[in-house]
Amino acid sequence: MRVRFGSCVLDSGARELRRGDGPVHLSPKAFDILEILVARRPNVVAKDVLLDEVWPGKVVEEANLAIVVGEIRKALGDDPRSPATVVTVARRGYRFAAQAEDLDARPPEEARDGGYVRWWLAWHDKTLPLREGENLVGRHPASDVWINGSSVSRTHARIVAGPDGVVIEDRGSRNGTFVEGERIAAPHALVDGCTVTFGSERATFRQWSDEAAVGTEPVR
Repeated sequence: MRVRFGSCVLDSGARELRRGDGPVHLSPKAFDILEILVARRPNVVAKDVLLDEVWPGKVVEEANLAIVVGEIRKALGDDPRSPATVVTVARRGYRFAAQAEDLDARPPEEARDGGYVRWWLAWHDKTLPLREGENLVGRHPASDVWINGSSVSRTHARIVAGPDGVVIEDRGSRNGTFVEGERIAAPHALVDGCTVTFGSERATFRQWSDEAAVGTEPVR
């Protein structure tokens, strides 16, 4: 995830925050919280969710969270008395309120030249698009493919898509990755319509094919 807001650019892959022409130092916890808030913008993220995501399995006082949020505001140049970027929502949590641009989004020129989503995962009632190249699947909100299930690891699996096919591999997840019910221990090819399960979260892999697409049925 690479996102630009104001004079800042957040790059989750490089774990780097840049402001103007130079990098800005953030502690690991501060970077994690900023990453979560940016990924879930403009929604409010509850304090207990942030505590669980950033300090898993530990008892941490809310005061520690407030200190880290203060560090983020200082790094962004956000006025602590009247913040406009990381906003406190009373008795609930925080939200990222600045206008932001997703730098990983497909440019309009590509869409005009015929670019479109060729691969995706159907999970519950959601369509999770896959881009050409590497797609990290996980519970962390900065994942390329975000599956927010308790049985899904923060970084669960990797899907690599390209003209020669689509391959999935597990990334050391706690509950495993399964293709058609079989747990995989090595990279595994995906074909249209196969079932992929991350922990206990079941999805269907789909791949568009102009040749195999079903024709439009007439309305009666």
